[in-house]
Amino acid sequence: MDADERQLHANCAARVRAIQAFHMHDRGWDDIAYNHLFCRHGYVFTGRGFGARSAANGTVPANDRYFAVCFLGNDSKGRDDVSREARVMLARLILRYRRRFPKARQVRPHSSFVATECPGDELRGVIRRARWWALAR
Repeated sequence: MDADERQLHANCAARVRAIQAFHMHDRGWDDIAYNHLFCRHGYVFTGRGFGARSAANGTVPANDRYFAVCFLGNDSKGRDDVSREARVMLARLILRYRRRFPKARQVRPHSSFVATECPGDELRGVIRRARWWALAR
């Protein structure tokens, strides 16, 4: 799928299904590894959902202690694709986690658990600078 196709919201569900198929068929997991996924259009897809252990954080301790949320970005260097809609939806999703799990206070990027570029500089910056309660409006 090229970058133009990734811009279309109609392709987001297909991308989630492709990730799920990769996790199940190539990795041998029972289902998609993420608890939730969200796209630049401001839509959340449910993976394992609230309360289920993640398999996407890269280490057993991280999967035991943190949920995993995936942004369906365009996966290119220097991207600027975390739209306002995506930021608002991420903030709302984080607030939903915090309401369900009041002790869940940290938001950490994948790269804080393992050596990876994921989730990229743009989203790492959003995570670092965000005031989640203000963004969720």
